[in-house]
Amino acid sequence: MNIGEVLNHTSPALFLPDLQATDKQGILTELVEGLISGTDIHNADTIMAMLQSRENLGSTAVGPGIAFPHGRTLAVQKLTILMARSAAGVDFDSEDGDPTHLFFVLIAPPQDRDHRYIKSLAALIDRAQDADLRTKLMEAEDYDAFCAAMREE
Repeated sequence: MNIGEVLNHTSPALFLPDLQATDKQGILTELVEGLISGTDIHNADTIMAMLQSRENLGSTAVGPGIAFPHGRTLAVQKLTILMARSAAGVDFDSEDGDPTHLFFVLIAPPQDRDHRYIKSLAALIDRAQDADLRTKLMEAEDYDAFCAAMREE
């Protein structure tokens, strides 16, 4: 799955360019609020419980400076991806111990015959390994610039 296909599962309403929370729990709350306000998803408590359960298995902050909170839940009907950033960065229990600035939240229904969820997660993790891209994502002025940077080769 290419990045263009992955970005089909997000929208300007699912872009949070300036997270304000200063800790992991606050970031998760802000991310869930973004999902609820940017979609027709209404089950905030279910989404939060799912993301917290996943984080309890091990942090989704894989570094450097990026986290991929994700999971499957009956609360959604289709793959949904929220992209967010924190200029200040936050301790998200990353293995490298550095602050996390970029967040890609993927939530998907349990049934995903085409495996879009896993393929999208893999594509985002692979793409985010590029240090120049991470810099461009932090500097992007808006959703369109953020997505344009993601699409650059």
